[in-house]
Amino acid sequence: MPLNPFLSIALQTAVVVTTLGFTSAPSSLRPGALVIVALCTGHCISTALGYFVRTPWASLAGGYSVMLLLHYVDIGLLTRWEFADPSAAKSPEPLNATWVARVRYGIWAAFNARCIGTPEQVNHVPEAITCDRAAFLRRSVGIILLSYLGLDVLGSMGDPEVGSRFLVASRVPLFRRISEITAEEIVIRVFSGIAAGIGLLASQGGFYYLFAFTSVLASLRRLWSRVWHQSNSHKFRAISRFFASDIFRFQPWTLADRYTKVVTVFATSAFMHFLIDLSSGLSPSSSGAVQFFCTQAFGLMLEDLAVNAYSVILRCGGPSRNWTASRGERIFGFLWVGSFLVWSFPAYLYPMLYRSNAGLNDSVVPVSVVGMSQGNF
Repeated sequence: MPLNPFLSIALQTAVVVTTLGFTSAPSSLRPGALVIVALCTGHCISTALGYFVRTPWASLAGGYSVMLLLHYVDIGLLTRWEFADPSAAKSPEPLNATWVARVRYGIWAAFNARCIGTPEQVNHVPEAITCDRAAFLRRSVGIILLSYLGLDVLGSMGDPEVGSRFLVASRVPLFRRISEITAEEIVIRVFSGIAAGIGLLASQGGFYYLFAFTSVLASLRRLWSRVWHQSNSHKFRAISRFFASDIFRFQPWTLADRYTKVVTVFATSAFMHFLIDLSSGLSPSSSGAVQFFCTQAFGLMLEDLAVNAYSVILRCGGPSRNWTASRGERIFGFLWVGSFLVWSFPAYLYPMLYRSNAGLNDSVVPVSVVGMSQGNF
């Protein structure tokens, strides 16, 4: 039987679980397991689109495999999690834990991307709303149904004619096409950026951020500190610390250390999303992931330079943690962030729409409720 993406992901997960559960942190088996995990990721990326057909489904499979690969690099090789036998704390002589306990630990570690319940838990993890199982299940089912309908509505609103005219890679450059840009294109570009921004903010903190967006969107640094998916935060920080401290050996809290971490975080994200783009059928040359995320790193450093210069010139000192921005400063920051994203985001978004722009069914949902209801009227 040929190895399909499901089987490669299952094999990859099994290798990660058993390696984390049954090997010690310095074990030489861990780097060897990385080879198998990486090969499974490569197989999943190369076969995902042919198996799933639709780009959102292929991206989901490829994204899970890539994230599991980076998660293993994080907790298996860099931060070096390992099974701690609870019996060792109760007995003067360490006892061998059962294989069931080790498997349970491996599963917990492999799926605990946010490091919940550990000293390394990522920031902004919401508190549990309720401890009642029935209430939790009802709420989860409601969220799933609303999300399904929302994705169905968004997928049904696509217009292949408009998409093939405006949401294409040739429309990504802005400044060198300034003489030919129309008001219609600007409106489409702005609203596609707004829709993406709403999706990012709502996915991180619910609809609270939609009402408190001015405090988050006032700067690129604050925006990206919140919109990184929590499942990626720990692995990105671990990889950036490895490069800044272990590879380049910069002193902590220096400018070199700070911006090496910034560049490494965005470069790692660019690499991850580049691989996900490949799983969705994009060629290496057509993917905009590297361009987009590296541009964000440049924008963040440019913003830091401008903020520091502004603080020195107008506030007679460097920026302070206690500095509260005025309303005018927040409005200017909002315009800056919005303009920067409207300019840069299409490089990442437009190439991914190639199937929907061609009029092919590329909806996330397998069965369209909206489509069936339209067919009945």
